[in-house]
Amino acid sequence: MTEFVEYIEGTLHLKAEAAVFMRTENLPIYLRHGYSLYILKMPGGEYLLAEPKEAQNLTAVRKQCVQLKKLTEMDCVLCLKSAGAYTRKKMLDEGLPFIIAGRQIYMPFLGVALKSEDEREIPAADKISYVTQKLLLMAMYGRWENVTLTEAAAKLGVSKMTATRCFDELQSLWPQLIVKPGKTRNFLWNQSPRKLWDLTRSLLRSPVGKQYRLMNHVPVEGMKLGGLSAISHYSMLADSAYPVCAVTKEKAKTAALERYGTVPKSETPALVIQIIQYSLDFADTAAIDPLSAVLSVPGDEMSDPRVESAIEEILEGYLNG
Repeated sequence: MTEFVEYIEGTLHLKAEAAVFMRTENLPIYLRHGYSLYILKMPGGEYLLAEPKEAQNLTAVRKQCVQLKKLTEMDCVLCLKSAGAYTRKKMLDEGLPFIIAGRQIYMPFLGVALKSEDEREIPAADKISYVTQKLLLMAMYGRWENVTLTEAAAKLGVSKMTATRCFDELQSLWPQLIVKPGKTRNFLWNQSPRKLWDLTRSLLRSPVGKQYRLMNHVPVEGMKLGGLSAISHYSMLADSAYPVCAVTKEKAKTAALERYGTVPKSETPALVIQIIQYSLDFADTAAIDPLSAVLSVPGDEMSDPRVESAIEEILEGYLNG
């Protein structure tokens, strides 16, 4: 709580002190156990500071802050270590008082809505781009711990402007991944690659943009194993009755796959070619990288226990090994 109080004093230029809120006997158990509660004493009044002990969705937090205000008869200020652009905008739109240590204060009952002068306005994001997804996968494979924006651009082989957009997306979606120790931002992760996968998995996308179910085998330059064939390549899973391969959009355009005959979903193809949205260099060049292979498996195939087991084998081997 010290960092919040110091930020208030430094930003508002007012003397402030915090003490543990002791009058918890009238609060429901989920409020007593879900928040660290303090009384903020400032010239002109006392206010309740509520710091969640665990991450919760914004809807639940908003309702609970309203309850805390009603039960304690004090204006309640939500204290957060970090928050993405979307979350901050929603809190401002809904009039929910909050403090993000070192970054922003919104206390409408005092007429205060301030943020750090050097903070960039990060656009809100609700989905991940393919280039940012590629960055995350490279971070998992490479076990990135503390990588500057310039270093990330070099590793990705993109411009600093593109890397900046990637960092903006990450900061909006998972603000804990981007830190600013000085004038530049860094990608920071001090846990296992598997935990990074678990954190981001819900927003990672299938790299497959389109696929062709061909009635004959067609050689395409740069073609690698993809889909379930790639899963089989990286695990003990037996391959399907037909091979699945993957090529980039550029290679597919050169091959002009539209000219070849295709079969409907009700029939077994001789070959399936998936068009993937990005290419990630990997030591094993026979197949697309294993994590992209996992992401390319459709939901109906993912529910097969044998496929589930193979995917877990891959995740264990490449993220925990």
